[in-house]
Amino acid sequence: MLAHVSRYMLKTPELLAPARNMDSLIAAVENGADAVYLGIKDFSARAYADNFSIEEFRQALDVAHLRGVKVYVTMNTLIKDNEIEKALDIIYTLDELGTDAIIVQDIGLLELIRAKVPSLPIHASTQMTVHNTESVRFLKDMGVKRIVLARELSLEEIIEIKTSTEVEVEVFVHGALCICYSGQCLMSSMIGGRSGNRGYCAQPCRKQYKLRKNGNLSETEGNYLLSPKDLNTSDIVPELIDTGIDSFKIEGRMKRPEYVAGVVRIYRRLIDRFADDPSNYYVTEKEKEELEQLFNRGFTSGYFKVDPPGNLMSRQRPHNQGIVVGKVTGFNNKFKRMEITLTRELEVGDGIGFEGSRDSGTIVRGIYIGNILEKRAGIGDIITINFDQPPKNGTVVYRTLDDSLMKDLKVSYSSPAPIRKVPVSIRFKAHIGEKPEISLSDRENNTSHVISDYIVERSHKRPTTGNDVRKQLAKTGNTVFDTQEIDVDMPDDVFIPIKELNTARNEAIAEMESIRTRKWRRPPHDRSYEMSEEQTKLTDKKEAISKNEAKRTLLSVSVNDPEKLSSALKSGADLVYIDGSINELQKDEWKTAINFASEKNIPLYLHTPAIVKDPQFLNLTETIIFAKELGFEGIVAANTGVLGIALSCGLRILADSFLNVFNKHSLLLLEKKGVDTVTLSGEMNLGQVTEVAKYGDCEYIVHGQVQIMESEHCLIGGIFMQVEENSDKCGYPCNSGDFDIVDEKGFEFAVKTDQECRTHIFNSRELCLLDDIPRLIRAGISRLRIDSRNMDDKRTAMVTRAYRANIDAFYTGDIKHIWQGSDITEEHTRGHYHRGVI
Repeated sequence: MLAHVSRYMLKTPELLAPARNMDSLIAAVENGADAVYLGIKDFSARAYADNFSIEEFRQALDVAHLRGVKVYVTMNTLIKDNEIEKALDIIYTLDELGTDAIIVQDIGLLELIRAKVPSLPIHASTQMTVHNTESVRFLKDMGVKRIVLARELSLEEIIEIKTSTEVEVEVFVHGALCICYSGQCLMSSMIGGRSGNRGYCAQPCRKQYKLRKNGNLSETEGNYLLSPKDLNTSDIVPELIDTGIDSFKIEGRMKRPEYVAGVVRIYRRLIDRFADDPSNYYVTEKEKEELEQLFNRGFTSGYFKVDPPGNLMSRQRPHNQGIVVGKVTGFNNKFKRMEITLTRELEVGDGIGFEGSRDSGTIVRGIYIGNILEKRAGIGDIITINFDQPPKNGTVVYRTLDDSLMKDLKVSYSSPAPIRKVPVSIRFKAHIGEKPEISLSDRENNTSHVISDYIVERSHKRPTTGNDVRKQLAKTGNTVFDTQEIDVDMPDDVFIPIKELNTARNEAIAEMESIRTRKWRRPPHDRSYEMSEEQTKLTDKKEAISKNEAKRTLLSVSVNDPEKLSSALKSGADLVYIDGSINELQKDEWKTAINFASEKNIPLYLHTPAIVKDPQFLNLTETIIFAKELGFEGIVAANTGVLGIALSCGLRILADSFLNVFNKHSLLLLEKKGVDTVTLSGEMNLGQVTEVAKYGDCEYIVHGQVQIMESEHCLIGGIFMQVEENSDKCGYPCNSGDFDIVDEKGFEFAVKTDQECRTHIFNSRELCLLDDIPRLIRAGISRLRIDSRNMDDKRTAMVTRAYRANIDAFYTGDIKHIWQGSDITEEHTRGHYHRGVI
């Protein structure tokens, strides 16, 4: 705590709340949010939320700005090339209306905003997977004002980022968690074409799966193996503030307004409580219960104190479980009444659910104590309620909805009288023979000034007193203003009609409302949708190279052991990407295979991970230096932090698919930064790939097991934890066999755990585009990649030979030795090659 006081002088963070619609926005504002984030009807990562039209947004912005609340707009999805003009048009409008910031994922869109709308502050979305200091520096250099950090960071890691970069950071403090790093999940799109990177996540993590070990089913406590609990940091608010976090973000753009009202109200209270008395922070039992009642899948403090292997997941209930209110103790078949012994209060109108059942809840319409119909019952009461389907005796009963709480919270956003007030002071001046003047001032140096048309007269009967004036001017009614001070400059013998006082007051209030909302407006733009001069030069250079140099499409192969490297080299690879650490590359087997590559004059690239936290950067840097000494030609950079380091090491750079390059603007930006080749997003179809490939050297992954999730959580370790709770030791059950999870349709997804105890989940079908090689080459793809890291060396050799033969056949016209996809894989997918994603 002392560190906080000395370092940040008790700076309290912004409280940032979600708004799915106008009711949610008002709920957030009235209950104490400093800022809200919301989506426009296009390009939002919560496409299934109501979201706002531009006209609705204009009204929402005025509601918030009038009360001194900021509004951030989420355009945090990947943008297709044919959507860029529409996206830019919306952004121009958002800036002109006075939007406080825009939250983005797409790195190409980010660059466009900086170039064309420099007045609009940019926040980097958590969808950008920012999880290390170097990534923050990279985005800071691009003009990003604030970073929404990955949820997987610990308090220590956040402190390191904050102190090293001095960039504004925002973290989620309450609400739903994703099992996968945001921005790296392809599971929804691979299963059904609904991409989380486009705002259409189908939440496959909330579905049932069975676990298999070495092909045999394993018992688990619940089948919702990928479903995390909800984040709740109410107990560690002081520690979070101590890190210097600038914004506390509440998740919930799909939640009802009452949820927003309740959670915001409590976190507002907690932040203020700590600020008022840092040494005496507490959370009341009522506050804890209310957070639990509003929505919970069980609570966790997430990764703030590192991965909680045994306390992160909600494997038995993937939906709101509410609060335990009792147990079933009987059932009357004749009258279809269920008997419940209560451990908490229950009222008519409450919703209840049952342990082990997802869809059998009900709303309580009547409560019987004995034969007496009651509206409520308390602890220890034995009640009966009407219910058709009898649960077993002993079944735990949950209150999933507290009707009284919901009604109380609804008042906060539905009442015509605002709860949140803006303090103002009034100065009134009136002298005989002159027009009265009224000035209304707030605490942000805004002042409205109104001169009445009325000419002040001398009083002939009862004069207007100072108290009369104060009484009328204090009547601000259902406006947001709360009069704190009224100064009256007026002689004793004047007369001013009450009507004139009311008119002047109302005009001053209306002018102040206008000032507070319109001061954020920005000048209209001369709207341009063309590429910048710099982008045009890069495009012209690409076209010139294409005309003068007909380059063959190359075949690249990713490997992770020396045997696969040798197989790829012998079978026709033009380039090989080696996934290995410095400790591994120093082994004789690797050195022999690397020397073989050098003899064959085949370039090698160091394949770096998608997730590299700060503590791992030293080892990675040493590996890069060692790879350079071994003669490696390049680096495969999979996150912006590694990319920033790679740009200074003098090697060629391939931007990996995890950077989510989805349009030509992202490609051109990376080229401008110094990237040689870009691996395009696997969520692009052939038409999109063809369009982007016109603007630079592109790679497309054509074969292998596609990673669809990467999680900081050790999934297998969490399920088979062989240690006592809160122990920091692990029996490493993830190393005890081969694991996969099986969905309700029988599809199998391989699960692997890396050396950092992170979980990697792979698609159920191997990607194979062997039959589509001619189309991809004609599309202008520079490299086609095979990912063999989940194959053995013999399969690596076979698959590499097949693609080598088909690429060569395209150029020679020799179709006799063409391979078919069915020759190398029985069951496979073409991914998004044809259909793309929504």
